[in-house]
Amino acid sequence: MNNQHPTVNWVKNRVRQARDDQQQLFDAGLNGLKLVSREGKTIELSSGERLTEFLSCSYLGLECDPRLIQSAVSAVKSFGVQFAAARTRVLLPPMRELDEQLNQIFQGYTVTFNSVGSAHLGCLPLLGSGELPSYPLRRGPGWIVDRAAHASMQVLQGILWQFGPVQRCDCNDVDQVEQACSTAVAAGNTPIILTDSIGSMRGLYPVNRLLQLAERFEGYLYADDAHGTSIHGVTGGGYALVAAGEQRRDRLILLSSLSKAFGATGGAITVFTEADAEMIRRHASTYTFGGPLSMGGVGAAVASADIHLSSELGQLQAALWRNVALIDNLLGPVLGNHEVASPIRFVRVGAERDAISLALHLRRKAIAVTTAMFPVVAKGEAILRLAVSANHNQAQLESLANAVRGGFDELGIRQGGRDDER
Repeated sequence: MNNQHPTVNWVKNRVRQARDDQQQLFDAGLNGLKLVSREGKTIELSSGERLTEFLSCSYLGLECDPRLIQSAVSAVKSFGVQFAAARTRVLLPPMRELDEQLNQIFQGYTVTFNSVGSAHLGCLPLLGSGELPSYPLRRGPGWIVDRAAHASMQVLQGILWQFGPVQRCDCNDVDQVEQACSTAVAAGNTPIILTDSIGSMRGLYPVNRLLQLAERFEGYLYADDAHGTSIHGVTGGGYALVAAGEQRRDRLILLSSLSKAFGATGGAITVFTEADAEMIRRHASTYTFGGPLSMGGVGAAVASADIHLSSELGQLQAALWRNVALIDNLLGPVLGNHEVASPIRFVRVGAERDAISLALHLRRKAIAVTTAMFPVVAKGEAILRLAVSANHNQAQLESLANAVRGGFDELGIRQGGRDDER
């Protein structure tokens, strides 16, 4: 763990580390795809290629649902593309309706933002200030940031240091987190654990055990559940909310995405009381909360929320998990996250050049996947990320499995990595 004040430029360091590998991906034509049309999970590129995509994180396929599209169009027709006034001054009817729906879905008091990243930037300073009524602090916060947390949290470390010390550790290692909590409390601070709940480049985090630590040390868990939103829970409240249960809800600050499985756009934060939500609405930076929301996105979110609050959501979730089980059966433990309750699977490759070669092989088989290399994953541990959706069909999943197996054989690539991200 490292609790020393950072002396490096985090963004510069990240750019320099990423530049060469990213350039390889663009040179190979694996990044920067120019999409011209889509039909379900089939996309057409400007080159004329038609590919089955495993790129989109819209795990339930709701973004193309006619009800979301019609609701988006209706909201724009009624109120324009946006209403350029701070929401502290004006809330339009679809915004008010959405807030009420999200309160039910996420079982708390929810505030919407243009993105999850904006929610981080708006809410973490308020949390660190100690001004959120339900989240009091001792002398100040002791931030505990997961090493693999999303970049939208990592980039804010300089801001976090203004309020209290930052320790970075692996939040999958509960012993490390426990030690970090002890360090924070010994310094007179309140531990605040910042982590994803389902990693975009790894598996599930032990949310329940992290909440137990938060309760024991009188701290809080700030969980970015962007990849768990909609796919877990009766109303789609997400993986972290299900893991928390009722007992430790007061220790959880929940971040949710309206842009992935939810099928619309934006992000949301759910807090324990209306007083907390009102503090965020009134005092989060105007750059993050005050600006106008896309009315099309709000309209689509209202329609999606209606689906979330109906029995139909369970059917969509069941279709997703059937597809996840199918790809697990087809490819077996060669997949990272095999038999884990996440819609993200990985083909572990290893060497960066081999990952590019395998991704290009899949491309020749009319399949598009995400090629993830350093610094997103460790050097020499490159992966192909597969985002499985409820609206992939069996033939598409079988084609993917055949292409992966054939690629390893034809290219003579040794299957790398291990399946330990449970």
